[in-house]
Amino acid sequence: MTSLRALSEALKTTEITSTKLVIDALARAKKSDSVFIQLNEGLPSLANSIDRAREKHQPVPALAGIPIVLKDLFNVRNERTLAGSVARKNFARPETKDAEVIAPLRGAGLLFLGRTNMSEFAFSGIGKNPHYGTPLSIWDRQTGRLPGGSSSGSAVSVAEGIVVASLGSDTAGSCRVPAAFNGVVGVKPSYGRMSLKGIYPLSPTSDAPGPIASDVDSCYILDQLMTGKSSASDSLPVLSVREPHTLNFIVPEAEVLEDLDNEVRSTFEQALDFLTEAGVHLRTEKMPVIDASIELFYNKAIVLYEAYQHHQAMLEQYGDDYDPFVFQRILAGKTISDDEQQDRYRAKAELVESFNQHYRQLDAGALLYPTTPCVPPAISETDDPDNARRVNLRCLRNTVTVNYFDGCSISLPCHRTGEAPVGLMVSSINGDDENLYSVSAAIEKILKPHTS
Repeated sequence: MTSLRALSEALKTTEITSTKLVIDALARAKKSDSVFIQLNEGLPSLANSIDRAREKHQPVPALAGIPIVLKDLFNVRNERTLAGSVARKNFARPETKDAEVIAPLRGAGLLFLGRTNMSEFAFSGIGKNPHYGTPLSIWDRQTGRLPGGSSSGSAVSVAEGIVVASLGSDTAGSCRVPAAFNGVVGVKPSYGRMSLKGIYPLSPTSDAPGPIASDVDSCYILDQLMTGKSSASDSLPVLSVREPHTLNFIVPEAEVLEDLDNEVRSTFEQALDFLTEAGVHLRTEKMPVIDASIELFYNKAIVLYEAYQHHQAMLEQYGDDYDPFVFQRILAGKTISDDEQQDRYRAKAELVESFNQHYRQLDAGALLYPTTPCVPPAISETDDPDNARRVNLRCLRNTVTVNYFDGCSISLPCHRTGEAPVGLMVSSINGDDENLYSVSAAIEKILKPHTS
């Protein structure tokens, strides 16, 4: 895998052309299975115009001409946002403008190769979609394993080498679970860091658009553009990489380390050994607040009420067009009263405050635990609806903790090439994103010789 920075340099030195990048990406995309909902076939002509501008030494942004892909819930001008559904085909119209986080990417010259497949309405951590097919995890395709959701196509497109970077969204783990299941990097920014305007909602109080890419640096570059901290006229932002001896991490004694697949436990523990050998300081601490967040997710989920309120009218008119699994999950919000939802909001607010206080007392650079307790389950394990619910909750168990703290989190691959994919999740408090990128890049640098 290459990176956004490497491709930018190759285009600058004319080692490669944008036209070739786009044509090759389209060719790979067409060979992929169920990864895309829509491809932009006319993109080579736009890439060619960027190449001509470079040939004439006209000023173009550093990232101009590099293709990326977008999850099918971001508004893009002149395109319909279906959010992985067929129900919205009945009334969705081409958008008149880009989502607020998409506009700066267009301004930076990035080319949108297509819209990627996803769990319908982003409401599943397993990544199945009965309408557009289910893309397979990059690992063990003979068995056929879940890609993770909801940003399934976004992660698989990077893992397959179609593009080096993509955009997803993360409400309970929807960037990080598919990143972990496909051996790439996935980011859940702090809640409120990114604009939600022009993004199809699942839970307005938890949704967070985030990058998925081949490396931490590529995610950082997209983050800086999406947040307005960097612009098209700037040179690419430089990510500071911390020295190992300055890193101090907490491995929490909590449910997130229980009921792990053997491959996840051994790979995670080995990654911790590599970090220690490099000079990183690790310590364990009891963190009951993490277990409290999982209990809240299991028993008083925030998203159910919000999803039902948003979908109520469409369910009544087009319910037969929904994925039955998603339909039942949304319908579960019907029985939650306004007062009960306010109680859930209060419980989450108390949880956020409790976590913030505890985290500050720890005086640590981040928390480390596995992104998911499992390797990608076989798709066949979810054929039974009841088992699909159990698998879905298990996939999301670890990632959702950070969403219930409104924090920031990055999933890094920590397995050896060819082995079952395992994600190492690096998480911190709301607003600590810049530091999180820096420490995650340091972890990535330490682990890379052991995983490639």
